[in-house]
Amino acid sequence: SQLPVTIEDAIEEVKVGRTQWILLVICGLTFMSDAAEVTFLSFVTEQLRCEWGLTSAQETSITQAVFVGMICGAPVWGWVADKVGRRTAFLVSSVIICAFGFGTALTQGFYSLVTVRAIVGFGVSGLPVGFDILAEALPTSGRGAFLLYIEYFWTLGSIFVNVCAWLVLETRGWQLFTMLAALPTLIASIAGYIALPESPRWLVEEGRQEEALKIVNQWAKANGSKRRFKALAAEPHSEGGGISEMCTNRKLRRTTILMAIVWFAFGLAYYGVVSLLPRIFREQAVEPSADAARLLGEHKSCTISFNFKDISISSAAEILGVVFAVFMIDSVGRTWTQGVFYTLGAAMAVILGFRHIDMNILTVAASVARLAEMAASCATWVHTPELFPTRVRAQAHTVLNLVSKVGAFLAQYLISDAFSQVACGGMMAAVSFAAGIAAIFLTETAGKDLSEMSDVGSTKAGGSNSSLSDSDEDGADVTDQE
Repeated sequence: SQLPVTIEDAIEEVKVGRTQWILLVICGLTFMSDAAEVTFLSFVTEQLRCEWGLTSAQETSITQAVFVGMICGAPVWGWVADKVGRRTAFLVSSVIICAFGFGTALTQGFYSLVTVRAIVGFGVSGLPVGFDILAEALPTSGRGAFLLYIEYFWTLGSIFVNVCAWLVLETRGWQLFTMLAALPTLIASIAGYIALPESPRWLVEEGRQEEALKIVNQWAKANGSKRRFKALAAEPHSEGGGISEMCTNRKLRRTTILMAIVWFAFGLAYYGVVSLLPRIFREQAVEPSADAARLLGEHKSCTISFNFKDISISSAAEILGVVFAVFMIDSVGRTWTQGVFYTLGAAMAVILGFRHIDMNILTVAASVARLAEMAASCATWVHTPELFPTRVRAQAHTVLNLVSKVGAFLAQYLISDAFSQVACGGMMAAVSFAAGIAAIFLTETAGKDLSEMSDVGSTKAGGSNSSLSDSDEDGADVTDQE
């Protein structure tokens, strides 16, 4: 009879095939939503500042409402994903984004818009779960490069919103633009309900080997493998888990702190640059007076125009960022890929601080800035689930994503009228450089099994305590001591 195999060995034997590509498309479509959110709002808030006579503070509040929702939702979705299931967290968050994304087009005023976009943000904070589902479905060999394919969807999200804005924002209005921007999540919600399975790694961790076995054998069949598994080996039950373990376990705490610095800087620098560009490349706007603003909706029209060519060029540069990351993620490694590109992004942020220099120079700087921040964040997304064990992986990822949204929230202050553009560029540069330094001190995980992380600092039921000594290597280098 066939001996039980570990879930890691089973996924290695199934290899990458049709199943993983389907998961990539489903999870990638929701990734488009996360990327599109700030690009979408940077256009809409500029338009509504003109149409509704919004003040600068109100304009900033609309974008910040999304990040408040994300900050509130991140710990919720992380807990749901680790305790209830990855699939449940993914589907419910997708439905929320879809429903309230379309609902945004029905809002009639500032307060209703802020409320609806906050709920959308709450849903968006659950999207990292999709990335974790994909990561847990991949074999070790080539995992880094394959995971980066999802980042193309991120870039497509930005480009998709730019194209929709170019086609309908100025001619058909922001309501139709809003509904078009919500389409990818609608497709992902339907496809996810039909084709997205639960993560077999999570099922094994929860002691549900029979369910995991069924899914893995379905994957083997779909991928064209003749191998069928009779049984999966039970994983020793891990006590602990959750945010408390991330704070109390010494090794996980160090990793969490360093990654929090990286994710905060990613949120502030990337979203800051993306939000700043429509303002840099805004061609003209008709600004209403205080008295006219009250009458604008009923008696006057208001138009605003963007330089879509320069915005689209800088957005398309993100594709090159993903290409660079794909080539470097396994050869150079996760840590140095982040270090190099976060530092390059910092240099470009300084240049973007000077709005009145030649527009061609600004276009190049904006393109390189988005390329660099995209390449660096690609490595950050891949690195994060590899640094944490299965029992806390989803919560760690969503909490760190929360930290990035705090940075993104603060970025909206930086690009507002409260700071000069020079100060804005300087602060974005400083935090991006800090991310590059912090990343270099993280453990390199290229080529390591995800199962290696499941032993970090855990106490196995019926086994000895494998807490880590000060001399141990961090993160993925640690295994249980019998």
